[in-house]
Amino acid sequence: MKKTLFLVFSACMVAFSIISICTAPIINGVLQEAKQESWKTQNCKKAEDDYKNSKTDNLKKLKNKCNRQKAMYGLEYSSLILDVTLGFICAVLGLLHYFDVAKPFEKVSGIIGLSTGVISFVLTLVYTCYSGYIFTNQIPTHTYDSSLGINFFKVNKDGAIAKKDGNQFKCLYFKSNKVGSGIAKFSDLGNSALNYQKKRYYAESDSKYVKCALPNDSSALSTLCSSLESIAIPAGNDCDYIYLNSKAAGFGNKYLFDMWVTTIIFSCFICVCAIGLAIFGFSLFKNDGSGI
Repeated sequence: MKKTLFLVFSACMVAFSIISICTAPIINGVLQEAKQESWKTQNCKKAEDDYKNSKTDNLKKLKNKCNRQKAMYGLEYSSLILDVTLGFICAVLGLLHYFDVAKPFEKVSGIIGLSTGVISFVLTLVYTCYSGYIFTNQIPTHTYDSSLGINFFKVNKDGAIAKKDGNQFKCLYFKSNKVGSGIAKFSDLGNSALNYQKKRYYAESDSKYVKCALPNDSSALSTLCSSLESIAIPAGNDCDYIYLNSKAAGFGNKYLFDMWVTTIIFSCFICVCAIGLAIFGFSLFKNDGSGI
């Protein structure tokens, strides 16, 4: 049973690593801003020195952002490639032990499995944490759909940014005490309203998407919503929501979202396999010869 589970966890680690490599946003070039902003070569030491010379919150955020981006870039390549390589070696050893043709090397295989499990778990977990943090907290700076502009506003599934509240409209996502609260993060790019929607793209002139729409003006809307001012709608239009005038022409945002989420999920699976590999690698090393 130990040998079988050693083989199973090794094979699963290889399979999940291959899937993650095929969907990883940086490796596959889907996260284009990683190239635009040079996540690989950016100088975080300079960002750190800038912060030391002028200790402002903005420079601190830039320093931390640089460190996270550079770490994610390196970890995505190193962790996933190492996972598939070490997992393959363990899978081959597991296959040999499954057919009882490598019994003299059982303890050595156990050490390799234990070491692989520990190394893969630590590296993959750190990568997953960095990736997940950037995914849920960072604002995209690259234009994934030129019709939306660079900063995508956070909207509901129907494309609305504000809802009627008495005699005025209340912004749905902006918070006056939180900078950037109304701007979409990477984790918001799966929203159907930030991708192609036929009902909005080909909306008639009498549609709510047209008569209740405001221009996608970043500075104006940010100021308007953050100050909680009332939003005026042309007279005669009975609107329950206010919609942005911008409409996505493609599914680039959804594609990036799906690839990134898939990678995070399978990276978690790799961590589970690494734990199992470490446990049964240790079991092989401590094997008492009973063959159980």
